[in-house]
Amino acid sequence: MPGSDAVAAAAHFAVVDSVTSVEAHPAGHINDAYLVSTDRRRYLLQRLNPSVFPDTDAVMANVIAITNHLHAKGEPTLTLVPTDTGGLSWRDGTGVAWRMYDYIEARRPLEVRSPDDAAVVGRAFGRFHRLAADLDPTSLKVSLPGFHDPARRRAQLERAASTDAHGRLADASELVDALLAHSVPTLEGLPVRVAHNDAKAANLLVDGAGAGPPLVVDLDTVMAGSVLWDVGDMVRSSTGTPNEANAAVVFEVERYEAVVAAWLEEVEELLTAPERDAAPNAGPVVTFEQSVRFLTDHLLGDVYFRVSRPGENLDRARNQWQLLRSMETGIGSG
Repeated sequence: MPGSDAVAAAAHFAVVDSVTSVEAHPAGHINDAYLVSTDRRRYLLQRLNPSVFPDTDAVMANVIAITNHLHAKGEPTLTLVPTDTGGLSWRDGTGVAWRMYDYIEARRPLEVRSPDDAAVVGRAFGRFHRLAADLDPTSLKVSLPGFHDPARRRAQLERAASTDAHGRLADASELVDALLAHSVPTLEGLPVRVAHNDAKAANLLVDGAGAGPPLVVDLDTVMAGSVLWDVGDMVRSSTGTPNEANAAVVFEVERYEAVVAAWLEEVEELLTAPERDAAPNAGPVVTFEQSVRFLTDHLLGDVYFRVSRPGENLDRARNQWQLLRSMETGIGSG
């Protein structure tokens, strides 16, 4: 059951008629989400996590910029619901920001089970990059400084392990040592474009019948940066198992080839030679970074990624490490 804070927040948005119910909704690892129903329509209410997004004004400015840009091109995208005073977010008495979207009916997050599914991922995010190519990246705010920075993430892991504030290092020490010793390529010196920065398969909503195009969601990390970070997340999320906490995962090279080929078909004319050359490095770099992030959060007490049970972030970190080692062999032999 949602708390009174969610019910109170829902009352501050300009929905078409009276709210009949507010129910918790299991959307995402980061923000709290609620399904708001009226007699005729439904909406998704979200409480932005202040621990993850300390500058929610910057997050919302970027969400507004990218959704306005895509709407202007006739592209299906998220639609923000205004507040009762005309804004697009509302702050409660504690200063926490809330927002509301039109709820997208009859859609589900994509789970990649085949090369065809992987191609859907590459094509959808490639289309996103192509349509966003004429949005000035310098117009976007830096909402999450250093978000993609493997060296910074490695340093955070090292600090979390040395402190071990929650007494969790014993079970994780072997993986900590492996990640701190592991070397990955860099994605530095590439053109700055509009990037999603969390371009995983689960951030595509698809309909069961396949009648409508996939919808790119979870736009909170849209910022200026290299689109190769997005390629890395597409590869990471499309070539193993959809369940990141699954202990058994093996890189599937057929899916890798499908996701990259489909992405290239959409953006080939935009890319520079260094970007094309960096594509094989993107998956390993981002998978390494994600393993480090999950493990760091486990050691810090699960403050970033929401968990449903103790040790889930440690299992996620192990999953990504196993995928990385398999990926490095698969791409290297491909």
